[in-house]
Amino acid sequence: MLVQLKQPAEAKRLQLDFPGAATAVQAVLIERQGGGDGTLIATAEIVTGTVVVTVSAGLDGERYLVTVRAELAGGETAEREIDLAIVDGAWAMPGGGTPYLSIADFVGRFGFEETVRMTDGDGSGRIDRALLVAALADAQAIADGYLAIRYQVPLASVPPIVGMIVADLARARLYPRGAPEGIADAAKLAEQRLKSIQAGTMNLGLPIAPAPATAEEAPIVFVPGKRAYPDALEGY
Repeated sequence: MLVQLKQPAEAKRLQLDFPGAATAVQAVLIERQGGGDGTLIATAEIVTGTVVVTVSAGLDGERYLVTVRAELAGGETAEREIDLAIVDGAWAMPGGGTPYLSIADFVGRFGFEETVRMTDGDGSGRIDRALLVAALADAQAIADGYLAIRYQVPLASVPPIVGMIVADLARARLYPRGAPEGIADAAKLAEQRLKSIQAGTMNLGLPIAPAPATAEEAPIVFVPGKRAYPDALEGY
């Protein structure tokens, strides 16, 4: 079952695929997985024969199983389940600035289960937000170190290739004892791409930052000053 992601403050609508047109919603059941203190709200309605579930509330890091039971046009009853994880996708660079990749984008790229495996140090089954943010911040700092040669950083707009690079670098950094071969290879390729961007053989399609003025190009400015000696000393 695909894990659905929801921001804590988001009211998300999800369409369920029942085997036929639904005529009535019989029950909506919510089961919190792994403990937690938050409360999820889930309601279901039928829109032209399709069951649409609206989920809201919940706390960052919590996970729920939502079961919807509906009556179909033929009179039979069917159930569908939603595996829902509450993930706050927003974060900020330590020194300020917009992240190139959100937590939700990272999870969407590599999957919820893998992200939990990479960050869950205490076996709680949750994403360790602090660990993931640290990896994303480090990866973005590495990327900016290369990009700053040609572009103004932090980037005002983030091309997809930069998001991909940050994702692969951050993923590898979540394995402090060494990333598995495929993940390590992806991180090496990400760094090669950064070197290509730095060398100008890969273009991001963004304005090139102006080069700093050299000593030869810097203008010479003359500032009028005061006489070093009073007129009475003239001739000495």
